[in-house]
Amino acid sequence: MTDPKPFVLFTQDQCPQCETLKRMLTLPLRGAFDDQIEVLHRQQNPDAFTALADAHGLARTPALLHRPSGEVLLDTGSLGAVKAFLTQS
Repeated sequence: MTDPKPFVLFTQDQCPQCETLKRMLTLPLRGAFDDQIEVLHRQQNPDAFTALADAHGLARTPALLHRPSGEVLLDTGSLGAVKAFLTQS
């Protein structure tokens, strides 16, 4: 079994901020982190989403989780903040 990706993106349907973050990852960041991010969608994978969100105290989307540290980024509207979060080791 392969190691899980170091980052998790929590997303869901009907979430404008989620769509903004997905566009940010695709356009300005040009997919540079796609191989490091697992997308966890509330409606497509509700059990895994709920289990991981509950374990980290998440109550809203979008959010990014850094698995190794357990750190969560909720301020996903800033390109600088998202890029800094994704470049941590």
